[in-house]
Amino acid sequence: MDTPAIEARNICLSEFGISTRVLEAGLGPVVLMLHGNPDNADEWALLIGKLAGRYRCIAPDFPGYGKSPEPPAAFTYSLKDQMRFVDAVLQAMRIAGPVILVVHDTGGMVGTAWAAANLGRLRGMVITNTVAFDGFPWFPIARQWGDTSLAGKIRSSLGMAALRLRGGALFKRIFGAQCPQLSEQELDRFAASFAMNRDAKRTTLRQFRQFMQPGFFAEFAAMRERILARVPCRVVWGDKDKFIPVRFAHAFGSQQVRILPDAGHWVALTAPEALAAEVEALS
Repeated sequence: MDTPAIEARNICLSEFGISTRVLEAGLGPVVLMLHGNPDNADEWALLIGKLAGRYRCIAPDFPGYGKSPEPPAAFTYSLKDQMRFVDAVLQAMRIAGPVILVVHDTGGMVGTAWAAANLGRLRGMVITNTVAFDGFPWFPIARQWGDTSLAGKIRSSLGMAALRLRGGALFKRIFGAQCPQLSEQELDRFAASFAMNRDAKRTTLRQFRQFMQPGFFAEFAAMRERILARVPCRVVWGDKDKFIPVRFAHAFGSQQVRILPDAGHWVALTAPEALAAEVEALS
């Protein structure tokens, strides 16, 4: 059987006054994929290719990422706003039934909060290299982006100006280190996709400043307990991740933890077969 083609479509989310790009392919049980920061829905393309023959795969850009425009200032990137965004995407896609949720990086924060509030809409959850854990040691550039003092804002602006000049080359170097399995052509393609446009740069700052508020992670332990008590969860972690250490793979509390020794931060890019197998184990 041929793998269904991935369709990119823009959906209107009138609640927020924005449109957002969604990657979609396949029919069957719904798999909802939430990307991280500063990624976009394209990080799921290889995984969608592995699953679309048996599942309906849905991967939205969060507002301001990928090919989706930055939202109005009223969208604050608080967890509440981002959870409402997930609900709005599902409503626009006419998805009312339960979903398998796959999350990565900061998408894991949003996904954990959404899952805890929507246990009845969840068939299962796969967590990969995510940061929804108290005690996470924010890496230096994230600490810089999260600094809302005047000096911090100046440093952030200078850093973002540098990214505008060399974003593609920088992302290619990062991907090359974290995704050694990718060919030169694949590195070029993904680096070009993830190199942040002006909207994504502002969005990155806005999101990190929400996530780095004191006490932000305080409720996540209780959320995880609620999810684990009701929903099957599997954790898949790239051992070579330089951003989120592998010790956090066991922090979610799941009994189903799989460490991939040859994968880095982007498991969906370097080990889509392994990730697809974990999704299939939930259905």
